[in-house]
Amino acid sequence: MKDIPLYKQIQEAIKTQISLGNLRPGDRIPSETDLAAQFHVSLMTTKNALAGLAEEGIVVRSKGKGTFVAGQAPYKLFSPAGEGSGMMLEPGLRANRHSSSKLIGMIIPSMRTKVEQRLLDAIENAVNGYGYTLVIRVSRGSTAKELQSLEDLGALGIGGLILFSIGAWHERQTVIRAAELECPVVLIDRYYNDMPVVSVCSDNKAGARKAVSYLFREGHHRLALLTPPVEHSVMADRLAGFDSAVTECGLKPSSVLRYTVPYERFNVSRKDGAELIHQWMLMHHDSFSGLVATDVELARMAYHALKRINEAANKQLVAFDDTEIPEVAYIRQNEAAIGAKAVSLLMGHLTRGEQLRGRFVIPTQLILPS
Repeated sequence: MKDIPLYKQIQEAIKTQISLGNLRPGDRIPSETDLAAQFHVSLMTTKNALAGLAEEGIVVRSKGKGTFVAGQAPYKLFSPAGEGSGMMLEPGLRANRHSSSKLIGMIIPSMRTKVEQRLLDAIENAVNGYGYTLVIRVSRGSTAKELQSLEDLGALGIGGLILFSIGAWHERQTVIRAAELECPVVLIDRYYNDMPVVSVCSDNKAGARKAVSYLFREGHHRLALLTPPVEHSVMADRLAGFDSAVTECGLKPSSVLRYTVPYERFNVSRKDGAELIHQWMLMHHDSFSGLVATDVELARMAYHALKRINEAANKQLVAFDDTEIPEVAYIRQNEAAIGAKAVSLLMGHLTRGEQLRGRFVIPTQLILPS
């Protein structure tokens, strides 16, 4: 290695990380300053190293934003900047290269839940099947990170975007800014009635109706509802479906107990959330025999709270999504169909010029206890 120039050693190190899959398309390369500190070299050396990689088409340099993995044939990646080009992108989101780009961007809140993991798997498989590459950004429930992810993806010149936004009703910045990418955008798991953005979601209303109808058929005429606040379309639809089924079953409003649990109490601090649900169950378990939880984490907490007070055997629960508790029925979303539909809509626009419009709902299924 002593006979190899320092800038080439840095280039080979970066190429190795790409070939191993540790750096993927769209990933940010460490800055010139960071590389200089890591390899104990001058800024000029790292500048020459990154400039050389850009000339080879292995990375894309975005003015004011950084250097990102693009790649070329030996790495089975795609260079959005053009063949053999180290083209500098202008600041801002507007790229206007989606007609030829083979990169599809995706922003997702996390990869923690089974639903998110299955969605991601389905979308990546579908995108790859069309000969495109998926570039993933994780927002971790932060609007600021969503917006930064849009900036990063825009700098890469993605051909299309699949956006799973945190999407509260009052937080429109990400969806509004996504339109500035000048490429097709498909929302998943969210929609806005007053915004003309195509979306693909589960049929949450029908799912909630199935949950209530099942409990009613099982003889439960006193119900409880555990839900987070209505901050986006998913919860709005689940609550609308619940209320509709309650009316259809002829249940009186007084026979339904409702508890809205703040997100921060169960989603951020699970210990606090579990204790909160436990205390609520101690006070109210005699008031219901069937329970619907519109969030999977709330369903788990409810089940374990009932176990603590020896009431689990006397109640029937229905959750949205699999709690992985055999005794609990749940509404299963079809993540594979959601992902395939979202990608199909994008590809229809990119390859055939089809218009992107409308809201698409994917059926859910009631899974009974094993």
